[in-house]
Amino acid sequence: MPRRLGMKCPSCQTIFSAPAPQCLKCKLTLHRLDIQFGAVPRYSRFVTDCSGRLSRRDIADLRRLLRLFNRKFPQSRFSVFVTNQLSTGTIGEYAFWLMNRARFGFAEAVGGDNYDLLLTIDVERSTAALIAGYGLETYITERDLERALAQAASGFHEGDFAQGIRACVEVMMSRLRAIVKKLEETKTAKETPVTTSDRP
Repeated sequence: MPRRLGMKCPSCQTIFSAPAPQCLKCKLTLHRLDIQFGAVPRYSRFVTDCSGRLSRRDIADLRRLLRLFNRKFPQSRFSVFVTNQLSTGTIGEYAFWLMNRARFGFAEAVGGDNYDLLLTIDVERSTAALIAGYGLETYITERDLERALAQAASGFHEGDFAQGIRACVEVMMSRLRAIVKKLEETKTAKETPVTTSDRP
């Protein structure tokens, strides 16, 4: 059985089951990340490119794809943040900080009501992190996130960031579609009484 996503420290990767003010192992806090990263950068809905690596056409195409994602999964918003200015910390720490300090999704989507996804890419280091809101931890696993990033890796390494982003989004779209289908089947099975017949 794959491990549920749970809460994972973006610094030491320790997984713990409930929200905590600091990592139980390395003592990382959001306040420490505030000091490390400073002011929250300007960002746009769906796609933010601070690196200039994405063309206008790429951004328009990606926004269409992410709007489609949002239509298919109305409670969830998938956002992408591309940077080339990460001078300190790791991409995982930065993505975690952005997810908590910026408001890419709905204002009320906090804690267990946050079903959003955030893909953060550092084009200079060719690294990326995919963060899921706490509300998704019951449904998707760490392996799901890793699989989506693995699909994107070839595009990122070749410098085709738009293609890598598309691959990542499509993997998560497929995975969430499968999860929704399973939930609907389970709901239908519970609502339908099981009957038996004496007829052969």
